[in-house]
Amino acid sequence: MNLKYYLFALLLTCGWASATAQYQDLSGSWSGLLLQNEGGFAERFELYFNIKQIGLSVRGTAFVKLGELEAEMQLSGFQTRSGSWRISETQILRNNKAGLAVSWCMKEYELWVDYQAGELVLTGPWWGSSEFGSCVPGSITLKRRVKVASLLLRGQHPVDVKSHGHVHDGHHTLNGSLPVGSDQHAVASPGLRL
Repeated sequence: MNLKYYLFALLLTCGWASATAQYQDLSGSWSGLLLQNEGGFAERFELYFNIKQIGLSVRGTAFVKLGELEAEMQLSGFQTRSGSWRISETQILRNNKAGLAVSWCMKEYELWVDYQAGELVLTGPWWGSSEFGSCVPGSITLKRRVKVASLLLRGQHPVDVKSHGHVHDGHHTLNGSLPVGSDQHAVASPGLRL
């Protein structure tokens, strides 16, 4: 009987761990790089996503930048049965071609979510087309710091708190009354006077 109970508990634990690993909220601001294979316009661009996840779908914007060359695109996508995210740029919202005769590539992404060193990481290939035809494809890597908790102090400044629970801005107290630990893992909070 004990063996049956142990196996049942093990199956429940594995099922719960699998379910929580599958669901990771992508909502928030992501930053990183868009790489383009050899023969493309440039080897690397800055890339930013601002995403809102609703169930198994996402909506938001992508912002790509190379010097003065920049564009913001509308995004939408969904999670596939395999767990990847298929995201498409659907419309150019604004852009600056910096005086160059270029056409923006409307990209498709297949991205995977991973957790590395306190950050969620989105990685995977992209491909697409412009008014001149198919674009030279590439890959992206975007990161978003995981927010364990968020405090709103005096209704003005949000502060991220890491899982060890310390907030830090060069002082050891919050407004002289609440003690706050200071260590190498503390989160710096620029613009907030602690």
